[in-house]
Amino acid sequence: MKSYSAPTATPAYLRRTVIATAIALAGLGVSPSVLAQEAARRDDPGEALQSVIVTAQKRAEPMQKTPVAINTVDAKAIENQRIVAFDDLTRVAPSMTVTQNSTNSSVSLRGVGTQSVSIGVESAVSVIVDDVPVVQQLQAFANLSDVERIEVLRGPQGTLFGKNAAAGVINIVTKESSDYLSGSVQATLTSDHEKRVEASVSGPMGSHAGFRLNAYRARRDGYIGNVADGARVNGENAKGLRARLDWQPLADLKLRLIADFAERDGLGPNPVYLSVPAGAMLFGQIDLSTRLQGLAPGADNFAIRQDENGSFKSTQGTFSVAANWQLGRHVLTSITSYQDWKFDYTMDLDAADVDLLGALTRGAAHGGLVAGGPFRSTMLTQELRLASSGGGNLNYLAGLYYANAGSDRAYHRGPVAFLANWNAHADNRTSAVFGQLDYKMRNDTRLVAGMRANHQSIGVAFNELQLATPARYTGETSENAVTGKLSLQRDVAKDVMVFGSFSTGYKGSGYDISSGFNQSRADHPAAPEKSASFELGIKSRFLNNRLQLNATAFLTDYDGFQAQSVIIDSSTGLLNLRLNNVGKLRTQGVELEAAYKPARAWLFEAAAAYTDATIRSFPNANCYPGQGAEQGCVTIGAVRVQDLAGRKLPNAPRLKGTLGTTYDFAVGDGDLRGTANLNYQYQSKVNFDLFQNPLTVQGGYGVVNGSLALGDSQRGYKVTFFANNLFDKSYAANIGDNAGVFGGVHVLTATLPRNARRYVGMRVKYEF
Repeated sequence: MKSYSAPTATPAYLRRTVIATAIALAGLGVSPSVLAQEAARRDDPGEALQSVIVTAQKRAEPMQKTPVAINTVDAKAIENQRIVAFDDLTRVAPSMTVTQNSTNSSVSLRGVGTQSVSIGVESAVSVIVDDVPVVQQLQAFANLSDVERIEVLRGPQGTLFGKNAAAGVINIVTKESSDYLSGSVQATLTSDHEKRVEASVSGPMGSHAGFRLNAYRARRDGYIGNVADGARVNGENAKGLRARLDWQPLADLKLRLIADFAERDGLGPNPVYLSVPAGAMLFGQIDLSTRLQGLAPGADNFAIRQDENGSFKSTQGTFSVAANWQLGRHVLTSITSYQDWKFDYTMDLDAADVDLLGALTRGAAHGGLVAGGPFRSTMLTQELRLASSGGGNLNYLAGLYYANAGSDRAYHRGPVAFLANWNAHADNRTSAVFGQLDYKMRNDTRLVAGMRANHQSIGVAFNELQLATPARYTGETSENAVTGKLSLQRDVAKDVMVFGSFSTGYKGSGYDISSGFNQSRADHPAAPEKSASFELGIKSRFLNNRLQLNATAFLTDYDGFQAQSVIIDSSTGLLNLRLNNVGKLRTQGVELEAAYKPARAWLFEAAAAYTDATIRSFPNANCYPGQGAEQGCVTIGAVRVQDLAGRKLPNAPRLKGTLGTTYDFAVGDGDLRGTANLNYQYQSKVNFDLFQNPLTVQGGYGVVNGSLALGDSQRGYKVTFFANNLFDKSYAANIGDNAGVFGGVHVLTATLPRNARRYVGMRVKYEF
């Protein structure tokens, strides 16, 4: 057996490089007085905050004129803040949180998301890449490369974006082709052993077409060590390729073809032990305390001891064709896409190095409690839109949408306890008609009204293979729903706009496809989830466009909120998942965004969200492990339940905010320039358990990130030094109570994200 050595500290050469850079800046004359002089010299009234164009209403328009609550981040900010993974978006969108798990990593906006491993349940937050929505939200947790802009649309967006946008939309727009030959190549090296290379090239193809190619390859060792076999886990390998063709075969017709391929694989995410009380016995046979050699359970534990390293592999391919045809004062848009996503994983459910099979059978075989299996989802979509040019007092957009999605999953759990063996198929067919009117009532007042009629048909086929006589359960159902939006906006002063809106959202019925599925579940899918939201907002700019202040107050009610939880089946004793329709919940609060550019060289940004996400009605909810009558758990018949009315939603911080600054400066008298970036993000405490287990609470924490870049635009190179989690603040992306596995003893495990540990790095980029 290979001995384990703890993950190494920051390599000396990288520490020396970062320190040497600071010394070099001083040697180049970049003193505080020089910085002040540079800022004064560049205090040019013409250099103000730039206008940001978004497509939140399916047409390009300035963000400050759009009556939607939006966070945006452009290509420059993506590079400065090193947003390379999907969960890095939480740095720029305070209303966004991410919960990480092996199979159901999910995103929430304003405290509302969907945490479900069922292939029959859609997400409440839609993720869209180049006008194509992903089938399963776990697909979104991939590398971000060659991205032009990311828009985070908060609140229900079902009218224009469809039925799985009940809580919001994350819209990712990649870079388009250029009119001249250009490209870039960059390499990144970090102290936690990441090696990443990205390259892109773009240019014309004749006089009517242009192309863009982007490729990346990344490899990162794990930041958690397994003392049982010496492996480093929770790392990953990733690679991707995107090809884009922009073609204008006719003067009034533009085509866009995108082919995208991405692959990720690695060991993880493997949870670590947060707390192991005395007496934790695995099925009464194995004392867990005897299996902790080399571990120190706690908030700073970055080691595991497992006989099975959890692993995953994700492969996805997407092809889309978009056509924009100018028809006089109208534009006809067609978007056709097909995507294929495959995902496979294994996980060690007992999170220990135990001979479970041998202990329970007294045999010679070795094995732990392992679960996993493959997923596959495919989807074909077609969208048609007809939009007016946008130049008159009355503008409109009308569209048709069709999607046909199918998902398959196989699952195995064992080998001798908590047995499960099944496979299933789910299909989801959607058709919709939608439209939106934008009427300028007067020069300073606009009314926006929209509606979407949606039809959904879903089906399920579940093969239960664990029974002595295998069984097959099938079901199908369909439903109709209408969502809408009404907003009024008014320009109360130059560059000051106020708006109020009412919108509704809808997430369709879904099958609870998980262990324990039966014909009753096939006959009674989870009910739809509906939302109704009120918003009041202001978007403003002052001081000659140097100061931007935006604020939104919101109140959204959800009816039939869908949530999944782990329970012990009282009739069989098996560990299973159940999808619940929470009766009612409400999320309300205030969001603030500010940007200030006092001089050409300086940019200050701040954003904050106060969110009160509360369950209003959820009677007869499951009790958490160990909950007694004094904590509100009562027995009704043979079932222990509680009333969750008035309790908070999981992973919904009451307060979350970011604060950052970027400074551009000259170095010497040549073409060498620098950019310094520093940002801080904070969130208050959260509970990761829907059922309010007090042991699964993550306290409030703050993280500081920073970077320093030096580049010569004439020669095309840039070198960036960065530090993540500068003060090494450890925090969890999820906490679980494993009492059901360890005889009622509260063994706590935590999923620790990569960003929960300090690392530094260097990126070298060359552009031509």
